[in-house]
Amino acid sequence: MPALTLTRSPAADRPASGRAVLRLWLTRLRNRRALAALHPEQIREAGLDSWRLRAEIRKPFWRA
Repeated sequence: MPALTLTRSPAADRPASGRAVLRLWLTRLRNRRALAALHPEQIREAGLDSWRLRAEIRKPFWRA
């Protein structure tokens, strides 16, 4: 599984083409689903805060 980041990237502020936006949304959707599927032990091993993880999972795909 690719590494997941929970921070904004500088590219998030640039306008993008329609295809690029769709690809970005699909990536966010997949990443958030992958985060939601993590076992609690995996979350602890990764050193993620559960409250931050829940906040990221609950975001709609169009929000960075």
